[in-house]
Amino acid sequence: MFLRKHFSALFAQSSQSYTPPPSVIVPSPQYPAPVVKKHNLIQLITDEQIRRLNTDGRTLLFSRKNPDRVRPGSILLVENVTSLSKGTISTFMGVVIAIRRKGIDTNFTLRNIVMKVGVEQRFSLYSPMLKSIKVLQRPTKMKFRRAKLYYLRDQPEKVFQPLQALRKQEQSEKVALADAKAQK
Repeated sequence: MFLRKHFSALFAQSSQSYTPPPSVIVPSPQYPAPVVKKHNLIQLITDEQIRRLNTDGRTLLFSRKNPDRVRPGSILLVENVTSLSKGTISTFMGVVIAIRRKGIDTNFTLRNIVMKVGVEQRFSLYSPMLKSIKVLQRPTKMKFRRAKLYYLRDQPEKVFQPLQALRKQEQSEKVALADAKAQK
């Protein structure tokens, strides 16, 4: 009986709110409580980062749900910033041989032949160093039945011949634009 009275007195006191004395400085909570509960918090953070970094529709370009997405075998022209302090831009054109879709870590691999040497470069889709991605050609002539085209490393003549023609066409278009600007 004594314990029952004692515990009931304790519980009655705990239901009252505690107000600290004015001499005590109570810090405010550093982070607000998550609004959405019962969801994967990491997934929510990843979605927010993708929303923030997807300024020019890159997600749609590589989304599986998009019928006009980039597929392995497509030819892309990628412009990326080599140095933030200098602001220099380098371009790389190549055939997409692999796409790895992993949320914020989505990346793709391009392969090209430069001076008779095979060169591969992997680009992170949401990197702030990536300036633009242009689809030059989609794989219409050859239907690739694989998601990863690593076998093209051993067969360079199969896909890489149109790349030189596309590169020359891009350069001639740039020269024509520069001439048009100079004449104005």
